Order: sequence, then structure tokens, then C-alpha cells
Amino acid sequence: STQSTWDSILLHDLPRMEEFVVGERVFALNLKYKDGTRLRSLPSDISPFNGMWLRNDAEVTVVAVDPATSYVRIRKSEGDEGWIRSRNLTHRGRVVGVTKDVPNNEVVTPDPEYCKGTKIWGVGIKEDPIAGGKFGKGIQHLTSSFWLLSMSEFIATHFNEMQAFLRHAREGNTRHPGYEFVYLTNMANHLFNRADIAGLHTPESEDFFLMATWLIMAAAEVDDFPFGKYSPEQRLAKKEKFYRDYLNPRPGPGVVSIPHDDASSLGKFAAPLSRMDLLPAVAMERLGVNNELSALKYTDAEQPLREGFMLSKRIDSLKRHFESVHKHDTDEDHIIHLLWNFMAIFHVMRVFPAKNDLINFITIQRDGVPAARRGGYNPTTSLEKITKHLAERQPARVLKLDWNEGVIPPPPAVRAALIDFVNASGGHYLKWYPHLAGGAELREQIAGYCRVIPENVLITNGSDDGLVLICHTFLSPGKTVVAPSPTYEHFCVNVTGCDAVLVRLQPADLLSADAEEIALSIEKNHPALVYLVSPNNPTGVQWTSRSVRSLASRFPNTMFLVDEAYYEFGRLDDDTHELITCVPLACEMLNVVVTRTFSKAFCLAALRIGYVVAHPTTIELLRVRYNPKSVNSMAQVAASGALREFNSYYRPYIFATNTAREQFSAALRARGVVVRNAGAGNFVLFEVPGAGSSTTPTTTTTPVTAPAASSAATRLTSPAAVATPATTT
Repeated sequence: STQSTWDSILLHDLPRMEEFVVGERVFALNLKYKDGTRLRSLPSDISPFNGMWLRNDAEVTVVAVDPATSYVRIRKSEGDEGWIRSRNLTHRGRVVGVTKDVPNNEVVTPDPEYCKGTKIWGVGIKEDPIAGGKFGKGIQHLTSSFWLLSMSEFIATHFNEMQAFLRHAREGNTRHPGYEFVYLTNMANHLFNRADIAGLHTPESEDFFLMATWLIMAAAEVDDFPFGKYSPEQRLAKKEKFYRDYLNPRPGPGVVSIPHDDASSLGKFAAPLSRMDLLPAVAMERLGVNNELSALKYTDAEQPLREGFMLSKRIDSLKRHFESVHKHDTDEDHIIHLLWNFMAIFHVMRVFPAKNDLINFITIQRDGVPAARRGGYNPTTSLEKITKHLAERQPARVLKLDWNEGVIPPPPAVRAALIDFVNASGGHYLKWYPHLAGGAELREQIAGYCRVIPENVLITNGSDDGLVLICHTFLSPGKTVVAPSPTYEHFCVNVTGCDAVLVRLQPADLLSADAEEIALSIEKNHPALVYLVSPNNPTGVQWTSRSVRSLASRFPNTMFLVDEAYYEFGRLDDDTHELITCVPLACEMLNVVVTRTFSKAFCLAALRIGYVVAHPTTIELLRVRYNPKSVNSMAQVAASGALREFNSYYRPYIFATNTAREQFSAALRARGVVVRNAGAGNFVLFEVPGAGSSTTPTTTTTPVTAPAASSAATRLTSPAAVATPATTT
């Protein structure tokens, strides 16, 4: 009943900040700490404590008042003195029971130093006046479920590494008793420091942090702290079981490899690998008891989890407890104080990311390195070389294949529309800004082309602009992006430009869209965004709506960006018998977004126009950073005209290109060349005979016209086939 009364306190209803006069008698009343208050040596929040404890309700004499700091110096009845905040004093004493809506908190002993002097199963500071008593079952709701989920997933994902830690700890302890505790705590401290260097802003630092947490939990299983719930013999049996669970495990996730259930069937019930059963048991019991003591000590023990705290404050506490562990202090359960700090810090990282005030020294170190040493994106194009020779060769006779642009010009109607726009009203339209956001008419045309509603469409200055916008919306320093390799390199520049971390996933099979590989990488790296190019250049791999739906349902907190720049050159979906696309899925799911361009199939690369397709809610998120003037009028006119000419002009071109790709691939195979293309895109990946390693493929674009009568077989001997016409149609 006392605890429930405390839980019902409304602190703001109590009169605070009373004024005090030297010589008067007042009462101690700390509403945050139910036991009382430690006195300070000086009137300052940063002054050290002087070793004196003032229990709540104790009557004291005011010796001095410092209005500037709101501190009061008091003298206890036994003569001890010290400074205390004025808010922790009151003129009105309480009686047994409840006064001023605050209960009398004398539960165990009137002279507490920590939690009313209570130890539960030996966890605490002072001797337990009721020998292992009080409650002793722990309070589990004060253990963060965010932390529990992440730890259980982390154990399943990193089980092999944990086994390696424990094998070394056990072997060392066999040779040198006590080695295991020293090893586990030092490794935990080491990995924590590595996490702290990056300020817990990167996925790698989060992994270091979680592994340090697990190592402290392992230390709690093997230490000799007098946890009174168990006899020494029982603790030894618990330790042996802990080792057995990890070194001789029963079959389960992380121990044996079983394909996951398809998330397209499980939907929201799909989950990553998880091993709650391997959370170290004694560590969890001691953490629960620590929570129980917190409920005794604090008026509002849930406040740290409910409201959060600045991480630097808890990091200070965590480092102090590490120091105590290394000094072999046994005045309290420092291991469990460490574990609580780890748990609470991780909870706040997840729930209150804005409270991470830690410094990322990795970023500072990196930014101190000259850009030339860091490397960067240095685009190259054959356009400069081509323009030098245009006098002797007209653009119509040039096949520029290095950037996969279209190989035919836009239709006459589009070119005429551009000329008309330039000349309209004597050119006066050129002095005005374009229609904002591409204009309603073009947005409706694109929506019709994609078979969506206009609210699903955001027109951008090329799909590159859409990719930048998506990165700036969903990424921030320290967040992670997973991208299967090879991929579009300029997107990678966007990622690093946001100070995000790029994880390049190396597929086991370059020609397969393996959703399970992506899922395992997500479980390991916890990315904010996954980047999938479909069709992918140069492999031709495509991601079906079914595969992406499976991933997006399974990982609802991850954004899946599908780059469909080469959509028109794709394959047919086995289910829908239409071109493979994730556009309908993007309109349905909040964590899927698609980008497309007019640069490839529509042959308008010079004008820079593309678009994003997503759920209206996602589109609104993108609009926060979107520049509505970014799409120029010429691009709008050309895109509108191109869509009107799609069936008559572009569809035959796309069909011819796809046909050329298949004919070219067949011709290569007939000549014994290994084709490494999954069958989509306006390009073909193949191995070049005599160009070095047979495992190193190259790529070529498949044009629908060619200026020369030379054979494809002759062209294949050149390592520079990237910029060479490969076949004729």
C-alpha cells in the first residue's frame, strides 16, 4: 500500500521552494529519493558528497543559506553538517501515515544509506536487516522490451562469436582460476569504449555496445558476487548450465540454419531470429532485483524509461562502475549497475534518439582527412571526347553507350513541342519559373502511365534528385543503408553525403534476387534503408513485388527504395504477366518507395526529369525537403510530349532493344562466351575472352542501331566493350 501511495503522488501539487532562515528548525523531505538525501561539501550541484546522509523527516537546524545557488547548510541533531538543496527541506513535518499527500516512507529502518538499508538477495550496499527478505522476485516491467528484443536478436545473429568468447574464458579459467571474470569484464569495457568513440551513432558502434552488454551479462553468470538467492554450490551449477547452453547448445535459431517462414504468409507476425531463452538467467534475475531496489529508492522508478535522459549522464555512471569492477570493489553489485546502465542507455537510444548527446569522434577524425585522401565520386563520360569530333561525325552516327542513355532521339512531336515552347510569346515564358512540382497536368499523365493516383507521384529533377531527396529524408549521421553489389554508385555518394553508413552486400549469386540474404543483412546491420536497383545494372537482376513485400512486411521500420530506372527494359512478372514493378506495392506500403526516370527508355537524359512513386503519406514526408521549382519547364514539356508518344514511338523502340538484348546474348553463347545477365535492362553482362581473369565480367549496352557492319564476335575481343557498339538490329 505504501508503494501504491507513492505511485499516486502528484509532485506539482506540493508547495516547493520555501524560504529558510538561519537558526530555524526544519524537516528533510526529498520527493525524488524516498529514503532521503546525501549532503554535499559545498553549495553546488557539482560539489562532492561529504559522506553524510539525511533521512526524510529528520528535523535539522538551518546553519547558513546561499540564495544564489538555492542551497541551505543544515546541522543534524548529532552535529553533522552539510549542504542540501532548499527544495529538499520543508517547514511542516509529517506524521506517521500520510501528510500532504506524501506517505511516511519509514519501511525498514530510519537510518538508510541506500534503499532504506535494504539488500535483496545480497544486492544493495548495506547489510540486509531482514536477511534476504523483502520481495526478491524482481520487477520485470522496469526492464525495457526494446532492449530485450534487440538482445535476443543479437544473440541469435552473433551466437558464433559468443561461443568463441566463452571457449576462451573457460580455457583461461581452467588454467588460472578467476581468469574468466577478468577476461569478460575487460572485453566488455574494451568494446564499450569502441562504441563510445563513435558516440553510439553508427550501427557498428551499436553492435559493439550490445556485445559489451552481453559480456557483462556473462560476467554476472561467472562472478563470485554473494547473490544470496543461491548457495555457492547452486551458483556453480548455474554457471555450468550457462556454459552448457552456449557451448553445447540445443538446436534452435542461430545454432542451426533453417530457412525463414515466408513473410508474405506471416505478414506482421514475421520476425527475425530471436533467442530469448539464451539471455543469461542469473544476470536477468539480478537485473530484476536491481529494478526492485529502484522501486524502493525512487519516487518514480519508471521515469528514466518513460522520459529518457541525456546519454552522457548515464555514460558517466557506466564508466564509474567499470572502474569499480576493475578495482574489485564489492560494496555493491557493480556488475548489475553496469547492466542496468547498458539496458537503459539502449532503451533511450531507441525511444529518444534526440537525447544522444555523445560526440562521434570517428566523424571528427574523418572530417580532418583531406577529401583527396578520403576518395570520392569522380564521374567520367565520353561526351567531351565525342563533341571534339562532331564535325567529322554527326551525333546520329554516334552510339554513346557508357551511361546507358537511349540511342535514338526523342520523337519529332517532342522536339517540336520544345521549339514551340521556346518561341511562344516571343520567348517570354522562359523568364518565369516552371510549373511548381512539375505541374498538375504532367503529374496526372505520369499517374496514368503508372496506373496510380496523382497523390502517389512526386516529379523530380531526374531520378537522381529523387534519390537525394529520399536519402535526406530518411537518413542521418550514423544510420545504415544496405545495398546489394554491384549497384548505382552515385546513390552510394548520396549515402555517405548524409554521414550514413553504407553496407555493400555481396550476393552469393550475382544473378539472383535473394530476399533471405537481404533479410539476414537487415537483422545484422539494422539499416534505416535498403536500396534495390530493379533491373540492376549490370546484372539485370529484378526484384518482384512479392519479394519486396515479404521484406517490407517483415521489417516495417526499414525503408525499401526500389530504383526502377530501367523498368521499361524489364522482364514480365510470372504472376501478373506484366513488366515487373514495385509501384503498386509502394502505393500500398509506407516503407516502400520507387524511383523512375525519363533518361533511359524515353531518351530525355539531357533534360533531367524523373519521378518518385510512393504512398501519399510518404510523399508528404518527402515534400518537407522538396524544391517544387526543381523541374524546369523544358523537361516538363518534353516529358508530357513523350508520354503522349509512348505507344506509337517508344514502345517499338523498347521492344527492339529487348529483342536485341536476347539476340545478342544468344549470339555470344553460340560463340562460347559466358553471359552473366539475368535477362533485363538495355545492357548485357558477359565474360570477355582473353581479357584477364575469366571470372571478371564486363558489360555492354545493346543498341537498336549501329554505325558499322563489323561482327559482334570481333567486338568481344576488346576489354573496352563498355563503350563499343555490340550488335546490330
